[in-house]
Amino acid sequence: MDNMRVTYDLSRGIQDILPFERSSLPGRASLAPADMPRSALLANLYAERNCAAIISAFLRPSVRNLENLSPERHRRGLRACRDELKDEDDPALAALGALLQEDCERLDLLESFQGLLLAG
Repeated sequence: MDNMRVTYDLSRGIQDILPFERSSLPGRASLAPADMPRSALLANLYAERNCAAIISAFLRPSVRNLENLSPERHRRGLRACRDELKDEDDPALAALGALLQEDCERLDLLESFQGLLLAG
């Protein structure tokens, strides 16, 4: 080990060690102005109105016919599924039919309570 001498060549860079491909710098048009602080860019990006708009765009479905969202249509669909699943032999489908039956009974009870509240 005493004979072995390690020499460091400071003129070698990482481009000499790893495969290096030259790339060009981005064009001037795609660069942000240097005088605009990054905090202003982040504040603009994460402003409450922008976040709210982004989140609502993801969560709000685009519905062409608003009648598809009516509660009565939803109830009719659940009742139709319940009626289709009444005589199923498959245990999973029978369990789903039982859940839909319970849901329909609860909806009927809720409608009767709402009627009593409105009448009182």
